[in-house]
Amino acid sequence: MARLLVLVGAAAAVCSAVRISTTRTPPPAALSRRAAISAAAALTLSPVLDAHADVKGANQGMPKSEREISTFLTGQGLPPLPSVPSGLQPLVQYIGAEKPANIDGMKVKDRAFSNTLLVRFFYPSGWLVETPTITENGEAGKIAANNYQKGDSADFVALRVPEGKQLEDLGKEWFKGLLSTQMTNDVYEDVKVRKLKQTVEPDGTTLVRIDYTYTLLTRAGFTIPRKGVASAMLVGDSVVGLVLATTEQRFKELETNFRACADSFRAYSVKKPAFNSSESTWHEPEGYELWASVHSAALGAASHALIVTGVISASA
Repeated sequence: MARLLVLVGAAAAVCSAVRISTTRTPPPAALSRRAAISAAAALTLSPVLDAHADVKGANQGMPKSEREISTFLTGQGLPPLPSVPSGLQPLVQYIGAEKPANIDGMKVKDRAFSNTLLVRFFYPSGWLVETPTITENGEAGKIAANNYQKGDSADFVALRVPEGKQLEDLGKEWFKGLLSTQMTNDVYEDVKVRKLKQTVEPDGTTLVRIDYTYTLLTRAGFTIPRKGVASAMLVGDSVVGLVLATTEQRFKELETNFRACADSFRAYSVKKPAFNSSESTWHEPEGYELWASVHSAALGAASHALIVTGVISASA
């Protein structure tokens, strides 16, 4: 709106300078060549209204309720959601639907998985959800849910499996690396895998359940013991999983929900969803019609001023 007012003001200045009237009286000789040029330049260089574009992505319009997600999954030929416990919400998201976004125009952070994945899990109600975003630069961001106020988190993670290794070949030390992929190197230490258990679930998925602890280093100089659970499965050449963490003090309160969330995690290698990441829709900004009419009238006035002062010829 501020830009619109500037443009209307510039148009008014031009109209005032050339003294437009309904009787088409010629502008007075007092209008100088310099004034006409200045008025026209003010109009020409005035800022235009911003246009807005919505870049469409793979996760636009994804289902959110338990019933909608189950219907969506079965429509993809996948198992439906298990019953969602009270206090939890389901989430289903694509990741890897586009090339990774570059970091500085040249560098690209390599992914730990090769194909587009469809990920689903539960998370505690009220947590803020993060999803990957897609622009002309590629795909960036992660799948996660967080309670920032309390320091609780649930993050999707992935790590490539060493060549020739199977899920059962990977021990506690390797899974420490998987857990650490969602931690910042300078703010944690002493990651310990307390328990590692591999099971085959009723839907046939081989799932690894993990209990772990680590220490968070704060910038104030003190440490915070943290505790969590995770689950992981093999998809293609990578192990993918859901890592949940909270403070050691809050873990007892959240443990039941955390374990239900970890058990609900599944990731499936799927075809890239049908969408056009470069497709955008242009929207007329607020005040566009008024801007267009004023701009047209003012351009006409400015041109008339330039003709009168001899800057341009009437036949131009």
